[in-house]
Amino acid sequence: MLKEAHRFGFVDEGSLSADTTAQELPMGYPNEPGILRGLAQRCGRALTQLHKRGVQGLDSALAQVQTILRSVKEHHLFATCTTDKRQVLPRILREVGELMVQTRPLVERLATPLDRVIRSARLRLMAMHEVIQPLMGQIVHWVTTGKVAANKIIHVGIPQARAIVRHKAGKKTEFGLAYRISRLGGGYLFGERIAANADERQMPLKALAGYRAIFGPQATPELVVYDRGGDSTLTRQRLAAAGVKDVGIQPKGKRPWSVAEAVREQIRSERGRTEGVMGTLKSNRYRFNKPKERLWHTLEMAGPRSILSFNLSKLMRDVVALTR
Repeated sequence: MLKEAHRFGFVDEGSLSADTTAQELPMGYPNEPGILRGLAQRCGRALTQLHKRGVQGLDSALAQVQTILRSVKEHHLFATCTTDKRQVLPRILREVGELMVQTRPLVERLATPLDRVIRSARLRLMAMHEVIQPLMGQIVHWVTTGKVAANKIIHVGIPQARAIVRHKAGKKTEFGLAYRISRLGGGYLFGERIAANADERQMPLKALAGYRAIFGPQATPELVVYDRGGDSTLTRQRLAAAGVKDVGIQPKGKRPWSVAEAVREQIRSERGRTEGVMGTLKSNRYRFNKPKERLWHTLEMAGPRSILSFNLSKLMRDVVALTR
């Protein structure tokens, strides 16, 4: 579609501006007791399914699930100060650890089930065992340091969603899926989901790779724009070696710009447009943020769908304007 927009002359391939953002997901604020409650609830549903299928030896695990849920309710309702909450949370962690110990033999015992419901319940328990291993250390890190661990899991049902540490003014941490959004001259977008807390110094080079995937391996924009997060001597050198005429990466601190003053005005304009278009993408019209999908195999396509919807709307507007 971008190639067709380019063929009609709606895309200016001479300019490429990129930035990273977070796709917020439809979930509550990821506090530690809430995350652990979600894990206990999923284990409880799996154990209930197994109980209905006649699997024996589940009473202690089911009781442990209820113990965790009561402790989480105590944390939310009765732990009124930070000291009280810091006392209840370690207890919840111990209770969750005990639940994992109780369910591990069950997972091994049901290794070759024939019943579809038993297979599904076992897979859910296995998923919870896999997610608790890194999550437990991340929560302990928060309890001991008071800081959110990079790449912290924020939802046990969607472990791909992570805490993205930004250190922005007023918003040090974002929660969800990390994306790199690239804007071409003319306003059209392409994007890609990236690893949470990926090295931003590599993002201008990744944006150029995405650009060449669309326009050809030898295609090169005259101007590449990125904010100060992408500032790196090596990145600048590699962009220049790739044939980029103006490397419009905002320098950190008092480092000098690598472009003339006239180009800087264009860079500031492109940066503002990129920020604006990401805000539009997150609006209720395109629903990049908080999509309605809940399952991962549909949720992972929600971001590309929003970008496609934005581009299609823009293409239709440009076609209508051309025919007038």
